[in-house]
Amino acid sequence: MSGLSIASLKPENLTWEMAFRLFALRCKSQNLSERTQSLYASHLSLFRRWLARNGEPQPSGIEAGHLRAYLSEYKNGGASDLTVDCAFRILRTFWRFLFRDGLIIADPMAKVERIRRERRFIKPITPEQLALILEQINTKNSLGLRDYALTLFLADTGLRLGEALSLKLGEIDWTSNSVLVMGKGRKERRAAFGQKARQALMSWVRRRGVMEGSNWLFVSRFGRRLSLCVFEQRMKGYTREAGIAADRLSPHALRHFFALSFLKNGGDVLTLQKLLGHSSLDMVRNYVNMTDDDALAKHRTASPLDRLGPLPGERRQVRLK
Repeated sequence: MSGLSIASLKPENLTWEMAFRLFALRCKSQNLSERTQSLYASHLSLFRRWLARNGEPQPSGIEAGHLRAYLSEYKNGGASDLTVDCAFRILRTFWRFLFRDGLIIADPMAKVERIRRERRFIKPITPEQLALILEQINTKNSLGLRDYALTLFLADTGLRLGEALSLKLGEIDWTSNSVLVMGKGRKERRAAFGQKARQALMSWVRRRGVMEGSNWLFVSRFGRRLSLCVFEQRMKGYTREAGIAADRLSPHALRHFFALSFLKNGGDVLTLQKLLGHSSLDMVRNYVNMTDDDALAKHRTASPLDRLGPLPGERRQVRLK
């Protein structure tokens, strides 16, 4: 900080370089994941470039109008509602930090309205589509067997892809068919898997063998930890070969598949929340909404009026003219 004490730093002397550096230190001290830190840095870099094109006011001079203008321009530039909402939440976290640490006098984001996102039901993949995907995977070679095991593992545990790829060999409990996972917010939870996933995992582990200097459960052809991008691309290939729309299957779609199947098979929302590692029930409610088709089907067989039998004045057939 060029010899300047943070304790004596006045809001009017705060520069963008200082603000971003202090925020980065805050993120690191909170032990946020590297991916989260990178996401924060990327969005704040976009914001910094926007400021450079718009007079470059200092942090103490930023008002709600500046932030609304930035988010509006970001949206008009083609960013999705989800991406703009992500930018909003990152800016809110950034300015709250500066305000709470006394680095600015007022929080300009406190007056900025959150974007109203269009909410649509998640369209989960079906068991038939999952089976089609699995048929495309050649389990006779090592990479295919790895992909097959990982696909079943994701579909049976509901883990995020990043969580699954962070697992090490010694973290699998073969006795209880479970694994200890480090999820978002550095929170540990235990995830379970069934016999089919267990069999696929054990086949992969035997084929994987011992790799000196590498103890990741899912590895690349070179023995390094398998990357998210590589597996996502391979999944797209299997999807294409199965004749399924490109946006219908992704590693995260397997998480949706798990959640919906869990609820359809009699699971409760509180247990699902714990298994998925969500801090609130908000996301779990989305999965409950996904079961609306089941509710409609049940109504067709349990309609209160239909089960009453003939009604007074009822006409057997109605023809529209």
